[in-house]
Amino acid sequence: MSRRVVIAGGGTGGHVFPGLAVARELRSLEVEVHWLGARRGLEAELVPERGLPITLVDLEGIHARNPAAAARAVALLPRAVITALRAVLRLGPTAVVGVGGYASAAGLGAAGLLGIPSVLQEQNSIPGWTNRFLAPFADLICCGFEDAVGAFPSMPAEWTGNPVRADFFEVPDVAPHDPPRLLILGGSQGSLFLNRTLPRALAAMREAGLDVEIRHQAGVRWAEVVRTSYQDLKLEATVTAFLAQPWKALAEADLVVARSGALTISELAAAGRGALLVPFAAAAGNHQEYNARSLERAGGALVLTEEEASAKRVAEVLDRLLRDREILRTMGARARTMALPGAAARIAERVLAVGGGA
Repeated sequence: MSRRVVIAGGGTGGHVFPGLAVARELRSLEVEVHWLGARRGLEAELVPERGLPITLVDLEGIHARNPAAAARAVALLPRAVITALRAVLRLGPTAVVGVGGYASAAGLGAAGLLGIPSVLQEQNSIPGWTNRFLAPFADLICCGFEDAVGAFPSMPAEWTGNPVRADFFEVPDVAPHDPPRLLILGGSQGSLFLNRTLPRALAAMREAGLDVEIRHQAGVRWAEVVRTSYQDLKLEATVTAFLAQPWKALAEADLVVARSGALTISELAAAGRGALLVPFAAAAGNHQEYNARSLERAGGALVLTEEEASAKRVAEVLDRLLRDREILRTMGARARTMALPGAAARIAERVLAVGGGA
């Protein structure tokens, strides 16, 4: 491999998995990929598992931290940038890709100081402060949501879509079942809020005369507790800690209840599944609600904030949606209008073009 790209960033799955998808595309084009990440980020575990070399820096987030923690994070930044500079200088990449997270700032800062072209990948509907700060220095900003392009006025921003597996795009259109099938997605760690609220909401729906087939992905920590909750309420439900093949679960569902991380929204859109979304209230910059509102404006979702999402209110909304087959079909079709296939390949092509290696 004669060409080389550095991918910088991570911290959470929402940053790491899109970056890994782009890395896979680049490697298929015989481009060598090296990762620059934070020692405490999810990338420290996931990237080596994929056989990618990685350089780790000591770096912590500053957003929403107490003063002492923020001061410690600021103190770590200069050494992290120096480490990134040394790594980028040694590797000599044609381009650096920032996938979000605080290690992204160190990597793109090093690229700027060394005059190496850089690309930002913004997964969310509204950019976080790190990408807002870095955007003016990037040669291209690849946006996962069309809405995000407008957040970068007079900058080279493009709607490329968020990388999701091709399997999601192969999910057939909604064909409502009798009884209707509901999928609850708590994310890889599970959602305590959804785990507490949905069993009670579904019990209320049963009392109102609506039977529902329930599949609930609860997270490793909560699976047994959630399973017990359904048993105590005398509700039949398939409860799992995680979904190894989530596209199959989506194919079987008529409607989804979920949080609204960028990848969740992108996967719902690709699979053409409508949803009731309850954004995580503590998400940085309230980005989950912005993501959810994007799908809602397209007609593919309804949104309830955590403050609004009492068990009673959730039951009312789900009861109305699940009783109307035409609404389920329409929401699924409108969700799919937000999908953009081939995002990973598209981003990889842009990276190589920016780096002069297309």
